[in-house]
Amino acid sequence: MSKNSIRLTVCGTECIVGTDDNETYVRRLAGEVQDCMLALSHQSEHASGTVTAIVAALSFCDDYHKASRTAETLREQIKSYLDDSSKARLEAEEAKKETERLKQEVASLRARLGETREGSASETAADAPVQRAAYSGNFTRPVHEGSEKSEDFLQLFAGTKESESHE
Repeated sequence: MSKNSIRLTVCGTECIVGTDDNETYVRRLAGEVQDCMLALSHQSEHASGTVTAIVAALSFCDDYHKASRTAETLREQIKSYLDDSSKARLEAEEAKKETERLKQEVASLRARLGETREGSASETAADAPVQRAAYSGNFTRPVHEGSEKSEDFLQLFAGTKESESHE
């Protein structure tokens, strides 16, 4: 880019400025400086042009530093947001991978469960346990009249005790 020489008049003072910026932009800056200096000179009519220029320069310098601090704060916030975004993206990717792994595990377990069910259905008659018909009804021991057998049975034990005690 070629250097432009621009002739400016600010508060009655002429100057030539060499710049890489376009002329419209530089003239807009000169207009802002003049507006600031005129506002300051109206606030303090006794201030000289030099004092007014110094106060205007301080005002612009203050604005520049405040804007720089704000820009730096915004850059730090953006960097923090980008870091958080990257972490969240990684966590989301890990969660997707874990979800896929779990889906595969579920499919594998279902397949194994299906094989087990198919295997148990295809058991041969020899391998299958014997299933008997369920009995229903009242199950009681018949009582015989004059149950001598049950008494004899009990006497066997009683006789054993007696024979043990006699010995």
